[in-house]
Amino acid sequence: MSISPTVDKDTVIARARAAIENRTKYIESLFDAAEASAAAREKVAEASREADRATAEHAAAYKEAIDAGWTAAELTESGLTAPTPPTGKKASKASTKRSTSRGTPRRRVGAENTAGPDRQHDDVASSPAPDVSTEPQSSTTPAH
Repeated sequence: MSISPTVDKDTVIARARAAIENRTKYIESLFDAAEASAAAREKVAEASREADRATAEHAAAYKEAIDAGWTAAELTESGLTAPTPPTGKKASKASTKRSTSRGTPRRRVGAENTAGPDRQHDDVASSPAPDVSTEPQSSTTPAH
């Protein structure tokens, strides 16, 4: 490879340094942005810890008011709210009850439960014994 006689060494090096300097600005900008992002995430984490502490203090104060004889209705009427559970944590007891309670029991589907309301199992239909309840009978007949 031959070097063009019109290009001098200092010009080539100056251009190379300018190109490197231009590319280095991007690295500097990237570093600063990453540093700012990490600092912001730390601030969010600290704020979250502080919110958890404040929520725990609110819950403790609310419980103390209830234990001292105040009712939830009285506190609400006074403009004081019950503490809210932190988001993203465990489900509350109310939401657990709501999702698991059923108005009617579930029917199991399987070989042991194939008789419908108007049909009986074969072994029950052919049984000579009368239907006897297994629940204890109370003897609460009044004495005369």
